[in-house]
Amino acid sequence: MKKNILFPFLLLALFLVSCDEDNVEPTLDIPDTYTSASFDANVTAENTVVDELSTMTSAANAAESDAQSSTVASISYPTTLSSVTLSDYRGLVEDWLVELVKAANSPTGFQNPGNDQPATGEEGGLLGSRLLDENGLELEQMVQKGSFGAALYNHALDVINGDLSNSAAIDKLVEIHGADMGFDPANTTAAATYSRRRSDLDNETGFFFDIRNSLIKAKAAIEAGSGFEEERDEALAEYLLSWEESNFATVIYYCNATKSQLQAATALPDGPNREAALGNAMHAYAEGVAFAHGFRGLSEKQITDAEIDNILTLLLAPAGQTPESYRFLNEVSLLANLDQIIDDIQAIYGFTEAEVTSFFVNNNP
Repeated sequence: MKKNILFPFLLLALFLVSCDEDNVEPTLDIPDTYTSASFDANVTAENTVVDELSTMTSAANAAESDAQSSTVASISYPTTLSSVTLSDYRGLVEDWLVELVKAANSPTGFQNPGNDQPATGEEGGLLGSRLLDENGLELEQMVQKGSFGAALYNHALDVINGDLSNSAAIDKLVEIHGADMGFDPANTTAAATYSRRRSDLDNETGFFFDIRNSLIKAKAAIEAGSGFEEERDEALAEYLLSWEESNFATVIYYCNATKSQLQAATALPDGPNREAALGNAMHAYAEGVAFAHGFRGLSEKQITDAEIDNILTLLLAPAGQTPESYRFLNEVSLLANLDQIIDDIQAIYGFTEAEVTSFFVNNNP
């Protein structure tokens, strides 16, 4: 009987096909939208932190509104917010809240020391409608905007470095950034307000939407079960980098705004309009200081603390030293520092010229 010599080869082919099927890598199915059946229940702690930051900010706003007109009471540092804040920054916020109230209760407005230093016992006051300390720094911005990094981003790191076995962790990352479950640009708060402002809302591109897409992917990876840890970790790294980049793109925005507003203000004649314009310029300046300072000391970021220290030095507000913010009101040459900061941040993150220019504009719904 004649042997069928093809049969062994057929068996081998079937075996190889079977092996190939067994070795096919599963693919991650990523939905188009973010959904969660228990979002509100999952983000109770994060909602408390964001609400407490809003409450503290409202108290600081009220102190500014009442400055030099009525006695301003002390402002408390909310417990949960304080607990998630980097220890070094927590100590600064505690001091700034005290100094902010002193400035509000000062019997005079802000006294520009010119080429000298603030007088002994000077506590600051209003410049236009902005409440500055004696050094020319608006402390309201330091306690609010700096907390976006030192408290909110810091808490996000704790979540990411904690238990990721349940996708409820990703809900927490949505909330602590300041977005809602639908990522509606009109419903942002906290840091998400600024990732939104640095994004193209018409085309749904930029940091806010990158953060949305990263969290959708991370949630899908967790819910798909084991085998997608790499995709999950990649998505979470992208989330953190997009938040960080939006933070320092916002520093670029405020450096440009400070320069433009100072130039416009100093061209005005002496009087209330000039004072108001100068106050607004120092408001923009303080936002830039706060956004930069708030990331100092954080782990898992691209920018180094040394690079942040260089930014703060150029802003005349180095960490651990008394700021000389008032000098921006008096020395035109310091405007070059703002240009240098923009160039440095562009180099750190590899932003294109077109991207930097786009950061000069606030994109609102």
